Amino acid sequence: MLTDTQQQPLIDRIRDIDHPEAVRRFFGLLKELIDIVNLPNGDARLAFTVRKDQKAITANINFFWALRLVKPHRGEPEYWLTIKKSCQEQLEHFDEIDFGRISEKSNYVAVVIGQSNAHLLYQPAVQKCWQDCLAELVETAKRGPHSARHNGEVYQAAEDEAFLSDLIRLADDPSLGERLVNDNQVREPEGEYDSVPELPNQPHNLILFGPPGTGKTFALQPYLRDKNSTLITFHPSYSYEEFIEGIRPEVVSGQITYRIRKGIFYRACLTAIQQAGYGTLADCLNDSPENRSQKLRRAPAHYLLIDEVNRANVASVFGDLITLLESDKRLGAEHELWVTLPYSQERFGVPINLFVIGTMNTTDRSIALLDVALRRRFSFREMPPDPSVLGDVDGVDLAQLLRIINERMECLLDRDHQIGHAYLTNVQTHADLCEAFRDRIIPLLQEYFFNDWAKIQLVLGDNPAWGKEPDQRLVWVKKKYTANAASKLFGELPDLMDELVTYEVNPYLQRSEYDQIPTETFVRIYSR
Repeated sequence: MLTDTQQQPLIDRIRDIDHPEAVRRFFGLLKELIDIVNLPNGDARLAFTVRKDQKAITANINFFWALRLVKPHRGEPEYWLTIKKSCQEQLEHFDEIDFGRISEKSNYVAVVIGQSNAHLLYQPAVQKCWQDCLAELVETAKRGPHSARHNGEVYQAAEDEAFLSDLIRLADDPSLGERLVNDNQVREPEGEYDSVPELPNQPHNLILFGPPGTGKTFALQPYLRDKNSTLITFHPSYSYEEFIEGIRPEVVSGQITYRIRKGIFYRACLTAIQQAGYGTLADCLNDSPENRSQKLRRAPAHYLLIDEVNRANVASVFGDLITLLESDKRLGAEHELWVTLPYSQERFGVPINLFVIGTMNTTDRSIALLDVALRRRFSFREMPPDPSVLGDVDGVDLAQLLRIINERMECLLDRDHQIGHAYLTNVQTHADLCEAFRDRIIPLLQEYFFNDWAKIQLVLGDNPAWGKEPDQRLVWVKKKYTANAASKLFGELPDLMDELVTYEVNPYLQRSEYDQIPTETFVRIYSR
């Protein structure tokens, strides 16, 4: 039966706040707080309180507010996250965020975020400032016991999503008060939803691939402007433990402890289900399949953007979750699946409103070398060079210039080693064009051809058969060694040497003397 001493005040505050989605989101944040501070229920340094006079639920750490959910006299519920004052300027560019003063002399301020802007709670900058502050509050010398009474039921509701669901039902319907809190007969009523899905009409898993400079990363910008997205760049040492979850060592009070930390993919999935009104993944999985499907299909989409996806060992990073990426295996789909994570032993699934979009540079690794299982689960969209976006600069047809260079590249190497239009999109003057070749295009060709200068000359039209005047060439022949000259240089004739030739980049180009580089230098690349 209900205990009026602690459960009833918590139920009353949930009823005062009168916003189940905000309550679930708050307790999801509270679960993060508990994981970070790593203190048990009843520890003197913790005080989770419910204030009738303030219509608030508050988590205190060592006499300091750490996290609050408040229902103002007018307006929507507000989340208060305590951060260090020194961190405030990092968040001031978010127009939707307000700051609340905790006390006159406090070294901390509160980030105040209204329910309508709740997505900002999961912005990496906000999360980092808040989590760093929590670690500091635990170690402060000013610690409990608290004068305020700790409500252990708040702690339990954060750890047990089924218990929280029952509290929310009891707040909504007081007539259920005589039933056991864990009574299986108490069920959340099925909601009424529109039958038409509102998810974007695009693949759940998409990789944009192409040579460097074709606008793959630029194509991610619209998703970033939407704010409902998470961006990560893969690198060769990226691992499953960083992406999903893993055990990380931490120093607490001079002692090394090990705690399970959630990775960016886990947090992206959590954010996506919170868009549907769930507080935690367990809360989502405990819902009925029909209710879960309708909620997730109506929820706003969340995008996980992975730049340079092929630079990591993708099969290793995704691990046993690769199957969950399939559209029909996601939470809310027809054949939904979930797994038990190896470290936390939590149930985990990928929601249907999460979209994974990656970019892949084909010069780093061919598509054929990607894991076959990954290729089957992702859609691939090629982004080739687009010369049509380029114009003329001082009589040089940049579009034709790029077309001819890439045609030669495709013949000498392959289509994956073409040059993207981004190398020339910012060229406005003759000097800009010279700098683009000196600093970007010629070094790239050196890398592609492993300093085979004869082939670089072919690409740039500097080979003798193309008929350029010497001063019109970007790559010059520095010296040709005849057999006699080579014998003088080495003391003997090197084996298998018919003719030794050394090359150099046009010295005027190297010295930034662009007025000595005629326009015909670039025109004659594509026109004899």
